Amino acid sequence: MKYKIRNIIQIITTVTVIISCLIYYMYINEIIDFRFFSIGDMNPYGGWSAVKSAFTDLSYRWRGFSRSIALTFGITITALLLGRFFCGFICPIGAIQDFFKYLGSKIKLEEIKFSHKPEFIKYIILIIILIISILGMGNIISPISPWIAYLNIFAGFNLQLGTVILLLIALISLFGRRIFCRYFCFFGAFQSLLYSIGPFKIKKNDCESCSYCLRNCPVSEQLRISEVEENISPECINCLECINTCVKDNEGYSIKIGNKKIKSNIYIIFCICIILSSYILLPLIDVTDVQAIATIENIKDGIYLGSGIGFGGIMNVEVVINNNKISNIKILNHRETTGYYEEVFRYISYKILESQNLNLDAVSGATSSSRGFINSVKDAVSKSLVN
Repeated sequence: MKYKIRNIIQIITTVTVIISCLIYYMYINEIIDFRFFSIGDMNPYGGWSAVKSAFTDLSYRWRGFSRSIALTFGITITALLLGRFFCGFICPIGAIQDFFKYLGSKIKLEEIKFSHKPEFIKYIILIIILIISILGMGNIISPISPWIAYLNIFAGFNLQLGTVILLLIALISLFGRRIFCRYFCFFGAFQSLLYSIGPFKIKKNDCESCSYCLRNCPVSEQLRISEVEENISPECINCLECINTCVKDNEGYSIKIGNKKIKSNIYIIFCICIILSSYILLPLIDVTDVQAIATIENIKDGIYLGSGIGFGGIMNVEVVINNNKISNIKILNHRETTGYYEEVFRYISYKILESQNLNLDAVSGATSSSRGFINSVKDAVSKSLVN
């Protein structure tokens, strides 16, 4: 198999994600004491969670860019200025579909041509998910997310509906091209909307619309190119398979920003730089947060129950106070998302017991769970002050 630059980027991204998840699994299970990225750090929806919280949660305070927010920001800017590069080159779910489609072709499975008409479904899904999230029921969505299921497979397998959906995506991909991206991925729908209003376009030049150059396109059935159309549809995932492949020696398709033509390699490098620089540099911006230090003083010995509201709703904890210090924190029940809450409970519990301080930073990518957990401990501690 001859690897193209897109395949190489997909492989590098997939291997990086898998290794990061395996290391994270060992970290949360206390096998090692370090990690590179958490599940939350690799969540491209973190920026939306922050925006939603800023407008719906009166207790929300901006604490700077987490890795998750930075990832969302980088993808959003790239989609607006340069199209759906993330979908075509980086997304691990997209890579899975491409791999299984390649596998299906190698074992001689007949390809099924799916209609382009149901493409509107992903936009409906986008609206529904936004409404559910705004209503504070995001915990209903997370168990069915194939993205979270994919990360959790390597960070401690946890069978849930999203895992079943992920397996179905892989199986269907043996017969069809990018079914999930084309019909169901709301994040792809979000990027398509940005792409449609941005300056970047793949344009048809001296072309007779024979569509030969689209033969390897992962979403070719949705790119309905006629002789009167100049731009490829925003449903394009910018895989660049159609660039410089005209068999009739015509100019075919080219990449343009405005009226300026750019080379494929320059485009790829520019997109990678935007996403990587956002992901690496934005979390380094220092946000000063002036607040009183909540040291724990004058608390009475005993066992106290507390509650707080996290991402999944109410969580309850048991706090043991001994010799006027918090000596143990036990989580009684919660509905937080697998892959997120483990580090929150482990890290924040350790920091509270070590520092006897309740003003702690949230775990990156798990702000709501962190805030709910800290508030539940504060609630328990406050009861020790009045008893």
